[in-house]
Amino acid sequence: MEKDILIKFKMDSRDEAVKFLKSLWSEVPQACPLCGGKIDYLHKKVKKSNCDWVCTACGERFDTIKILEQRNE
Repeated sequence: MEKDILIKFKMDSRDEAVKFLKSLWSEVPQACPLCGGKIDYLHKKVKKSNCDWVCTACGERFDTIKILEQRNE
């Protein structure tokens, strides 16, 4: 499963995936790994959650908890 996540998000290593997840959790998102677009909170109005993010350019959703779980399988 870990390799599927790395391939899906075009990441070369486990360390790169961990760095990406940590940046989202610390609320300092990097550029989208798929298109290079800006990543922003998925839920803005109700409550800002550092677990759900979306790319404003390509629309890809980054649910950090699911990514982490899939990476660990």
